[in-house]
Amino acid sequence: MMGHRTPETLTASLLMMVLLACGAAGFAIWSGEIKPPSRNWLTFAGIMTALVVLYVLPLPLLARLFGPYPETLQDYPGLALNTWSPDPGATLRGWAAFTALFVFAWLGRALPGPLRHWVFLSIVGMALFQAVYGLLSHAGGVDTIFGIWPRNNPDWVHGSYSNRNLFGAYLALTWPLAVGLWFVRGVPGIHRLPLELRVTGSVLCGAIIGAAMLGSGSRLGSAAGVFGILLALMLWGRHRRLIHGASAWPAYIAAAGALVAATWYGLTPLAERLLATTGEESRLEVFRIMLTEFPVAWWIHGVGLGGFEAVFKQFQPGDIRGWYDYAHNDLLQWGIETGLPGLLLLGAVAWKMLRRFRMNTERIALYAGLAALCLVALGDFSWHIPGTQVVLAFYIGALLR
Repeated sequence: MMGHRTPETLTASLLMMVLLACGAAGFAIWSGEIKPPSRNWLTFAGIMTALVVLYVLPLPLLARLFGPYPETLQDYPGLALNTWSPDPGATLRGWAAFTALFVFAWLGRALPGPLRHWVFLSIVGMALFQAVYGLLSHAGGVDTIFGIWPRNNPDWVHGSYSNRNLFGAYLALTWPLAVGLWFVRGVPGIHRLPLELRVTGSVLCGAIIGAAMLGSGSRLGSAAGVFGILLALMLWGRHRRLIHGASAWPAYIAAAGALVAATWYGLTPLAERLLATTGEESRLEVFRIMLTEFPVAWWIHGVGLGGFEAVFKQFQPGDIRGWYDYAHNDLLQWGIETGLPGLLLLGAVAWKMLRRFRMNTERIALYAGLAALCLVALGDFSWHIPGTQVVLAFYIGALLR
């Protein structure tokens, strides 16, 4: 369920994510030690919910005014277009995911330091599991995931993720944290270890996750991961006082160890994919169609969460034969599905993060991972995958402290 994209696993993952979020929120508030979301947070959630309600309410007037329906369909005799969103079920599922992720982000902001560090330990542990499982499965020639699903990319490392690109992006998000967490004060079981052991742990974690990421053969994921770890190294090197008890050199060794470990698989296939200039023309064509052929009004009022899959079919040319349930550009898809209101909400989060900008070992790792996944968002849809979404939401909440 971390990254498999069959309808059954996506539905099960969403259901599990929502139930766990509701349970975590209820327990946190019941304990009395964590304050409920502030008025600003509730206002943000209220605006998003109101927008979704408008998209799914059975109001023919809104469907006629704002619905992304072609004129031939609107004039078809006997056909009643009742909802603004062309796929109200997908819109409601998107709202359910937003609600769960909102809770995880709030917990990232509200949890006290010791509890937050336990969550970070869990995130790093899961990333290590994904990396080790992917490396061992690839080395052993295993052609299934957990003995259940066939591997879509058996020649590459991709853990339990069905797609190597989604796997590479997940590791790019978590790699800086796996390297830097060893030098964060107060992390349970780590902060009291001798410096030599913390350096060793940082190098091993960085090498294993980095090797699996490069072994995935994902061009965008690997490039984003390298960008993220270099950003972390630059910030840690510039603010050496933030890494308590060590300079930035362990992080450099961890990055170098990843490259050395990746040579076991051979970096030539990845290099060949990086140098290739073909294979992504259809994605670029999708971007061009969205920017030049989609009506301007859609970018203003949106077509509803999950609506891209339906509206793109109106413009998909015959030479693009793939089934585009995602735009492979999360920013463009967010813009077309939520319009100007959604972009304003996204801008509000970015502005609040800028106002909360601080430098320490923990935050640098989160900033670097977030920057890597923002780069991935320009050419893929990792922001839609549950296993990655939960980590991303917790990062954002922690950075809004």
